[in-house]
Amino acid sequence: MAIYAFHSSALDRGNGSALESTTVLRLGFAPWGLVFGPIWLLAKRLWLALGAWIIGAAAVGFAVASGVLQPEAAVVLYWLAALFIGIEGRAFQGWALARRGSPLADIVAADSSESAEREFFARALAAPARGAASVGPAPSSAQEIIGLFPRAAR
Repeated sequence: MAIYAFHSSALDRGNGSALESTTVLRLGFAPWGLVFGPIWLLAKRLWLALGAWIIGAAAVGFAVASGVLQPEAAVVLYWLAALFIGIEGRAFQGWALARRGSPLADIVAADSSESAEREFFARALAAPARGAASVGPAPSSAQEIIGLFPRAAR
């Protein structure tokens, strides 16, 4: 069973037809991120992560060229960076989607992406629009304190 994250800005508007712009992201390990690290970051348009990888690679290359670091250590560092991209690559994608205006709307565990999409759309269309529900009664006076004490000491 896989876990899918749904990123959509349509839920804030409460418009069911706007849900078509929802992005589905399968969470978990990204094997292509491990194998093709910087190329995968470029293909997924993860500019900040790609910039960090380029700066790190330049620093390691400079350290090897100046004799501070052995070439074998540079290879180990490259594979550690590739493993990190494989493990955290999907999280980078989620952060990028949130920065681009598609916040996390829901997380669904399902056997396939189609069944996850059905579950998400069933939940999204059944739930009221965000902000429509009241969070509770308005405070009766400005002297009330949030917590265990109902009123401030006078």
